[in-house]
Amino acid sequence: MKKCIFCSIVYFVVCFGGLGSLYRLVSLLMGESAFAWMPCMFEYHEQHPMQYIGVVAVCYALVAAVWTMCMKWQRRGVLRILEVLAVILVALVIACPLGGMLWHFHDMLAGFFPDFWLRKLLGGIVDGLMVGPRLIFFFCKAEFR
Repeated sequence: MKKCIFCSIVYFVVCFGGLGSLYRLVSLLMGESAFAWMPCMFEYHEQHPMQYIGVVAVCYALVAAVWTMCMKWQRRGVLRILEVLAVILVALVIACPLGGMLWHFHDMLAGFFPDFWLRKLLGGIVDGLMVGPRLIFFFCKAEFR
């Protein structure tokens, strides 16, 4: 149990530090927010970038720690690369609904606070599952052209 917690903390620090540094570097090179140039990005991503990066980092840390604890042997070469890509993909799939909830939370903080706030917050799960993977796919597709 202690090893799993330690792995989660290390994976979180590495992922958050890496993504945060990449975000800052791209923002510095572009002269504007790194999220601003991506198509279909929402204003909340630009206002609170570290919160969205944190959601992805937490999901990655949990998935990677569980994966590390379940795998008893080390693979090498192509299989290892495929494992890492699978962990990243699973973490992104988990992070999408949580990011959608965070987006709805920011929406409510901006003044769009309905009577049924819990329904709106939980509706972020559906929005995150519908919009998040499309944005990731669109971003990857535009990046590799």
